[in-house]
Amino acid sequence: MAGYGGRAGVLQAGGGGRGRVLLSRVLTGVIPFIVVYIGYVSARDIALRLHGAAAFIPTASIDAERRLFGETLAAFFAAHRSLALDVAANLVYALHPLYFLVFSFYMLFRRPRLFRGLLLSFLAASSVATLVFALYPTAPPWVALPGVNRPPNSLLKLQEAILGMGTPVDPNPFAAMPSMHVCVATLFAYYLWRLTGRRLPGAAWVLVMALATFYTANHYLLDAVAGILLGLASGHLGWLLQADRHAEGAPG
Repeated sequence: MAGYGGRAGVLQAGGGGRGRVLLSRVLTGVIPFIVVYIGYVSARDIALRLHGAAAFIPTASIDAERRLFGETLAAFFAAHRSLALDVAANLVYALHPLYFLVFSFYMLFRRPRLFRGLLLSFLAASSVATLVFALYPTAPPWVALPGVNRPPNSLLKLQEAILGMGTPVDPNPFAAMPSMHVCVATLFAYYLWRLTGRRLPGAAWVLVMALATFYTANHYLLDAVAGILLGLASGHLGWLLQADRHAEGAPG
């Protein structure tokens, strides 16, 4: 009995140690990530206040799409909407940044060094994007293009109802360039590749997210391209800066 009691005490101590390790990871990983994201959202709001409701009309983006496709992507999708596509596009768009947060939590507990790289990447991308938002606030298609509106979004209305009557979910609608929806999807794709060695699933998600931003009239093609480039650059930067990356056994 004494031996059993001693072993039980060791198991309890081990369980308590794992609990402390878990709590430590949450405090040192999750909280900084949330702080960075809240800082990014707050900075977008500050950028909006610097300019009020004024925003630049991105004539270069609009002209480029008209030269390539004959009309803007937002106008094309506005003319080919359906209830099923409305629901699908709004759902994909609304998943930002929930899937990224879940993926980050997974990385935190399974690949902590890769998580630190991911956090650095998100911080770098957010800083660059916020600076652009402050210096060059860009009107999205639903603001800049006559006759183009966002499709009905019951999810957005539900979010606003939960947060409070009249409270907008998006703190800055004039933050089209670059697309952080596409940038974050690219960061996810980059680190998924580093984690698993697989490129196709992440690339497919980037494409789906980009199409959702076009369909919902929130972004132009050049916004998405800028988001991809920013995501790749910041992703690689975070990967280079995180310590002992090869110890994680990730490809590359």
